[in-house]
Amino acid sequence: MSDSGAKSGLKGAVEGAKGKLKEAAGALKDDEDLQDEGRAQQAKADAEREVARKETEAARARAEEEMQEARQRAHQQR
Repeated sequence: MSDSGAKSGLKGAVEGAKGKLKEAAGALKDDEDLQDEGRAQQAKADAEREVARKETEAARARAEEEMQEARQRAHQQR
């Protein structure tokens, strides 16, 4: 995973946990605003995890492309 992808994934996990806690606290306190804030934070976390997944996919694709280009150069030099 790229550094940026790893950071986004970790941030998403932390945000998701915080959101779940806020939602649960809101349910205990019967505070709909706090529950909504928790749900919104969880949605943000989902988006951050998706960013991490896409960054990882992009990094993998770049690495595969670089490897293929290196193979082609080596084959052309023969």
